[in-house]
Amino acid sequence: MKTFRQIVITIFFVALFSLNVYATGGNITGYKDKNSDKITLYNGKYYGYHNENGVRHYHELEWNEVNQRWQILKPAVYYDAHFNIIDRFNDEDSEKFEVKFVETVDGDTADFELNGEVIRVRFLGINTRETVAPNKPVEAWGKAASDFTKNALQNANKIEIEYDKSANKKDKYDRHLTWIWVDGKLLQEELVLQGLAEQYMLQTNYRYADVLQEAESIAKSEKIGIWSENEYIENNENASQNGTNIKENKLDIDNKTLIFIAILIIGIIAITLKNVKNKN
Repeated sequence: MKTFRQIVITIFFVALFSLNVYATGGNITGYKDKNSDKITLYNGKYYGYHNENGVRHYHELEWNEVNQRWQILKPAVYYDAHFNIIDRFNDEDSEKFEVKFVETVDGDTADFELNGEVIRVRFLGINTRETVAPNKPVEAWGKAASDFTKNALQNANKIEIEYDKSANKKDKYDRHLTWIWVDGKLLQEELVLQGLAEQYMLQTNYRYADVLQEAESIAKSEKIGIWSENEYIENNENASQNGTNIKENKLDIDNKTLIFIAILIIGIIAITLKNVKNKN
């Protein structure tokens, strides 16, 4: 019985240690200290670092007074020690397919002809205001986004689509999810820079996630398009930030709980098997 108690206590402390490592492993070094000497002020912006696969990189930060922690502003944008943006995918092969423009649906959706077949494409990583949603009025900046997309595609000499290795090829509506290249320029980036679109369901491991996050940061700072609406910025940005923090904290708690339970279950199973073996 004494041995059993010792094993349980050992498992318990191993679980606690694992939780602590998990909880801090993905965060910026010194993220809980507003005056941490690990945070660097450079050209009016704050930067902090952490390591990924043994390699150090930096992120732009801001201090969150509500949660009392440094918060990463653009998770997909990595900086080196001199605060230059790192191109994380420069060695990756990308495959693009040339298509013919058919028609636009709205600012972030269009039909193209690919190998003789007409496909509907939902632009990956962004969202524009609604113009054709059922039972919804046309939203501000929606028509401007639709017009911009239509004009860009109609007047293009060459249009290419590119699937992302880290994203699904289609959504639940059977629309293709791709990056759109118009005469060598990324259409999603152009829409975001013009303040006509915002990042949407954008994963940090998507090939051009950093490009879109940087573009949105510029549009916000210059108050272009949808970001020129003060009420929109104040209400939605705060709501989005609070929602992100709540989701992030909830995710941390859920994952830590799962890890803790998993370690305990493994320990209990191991002990049970050992006892059964000893009885036999």
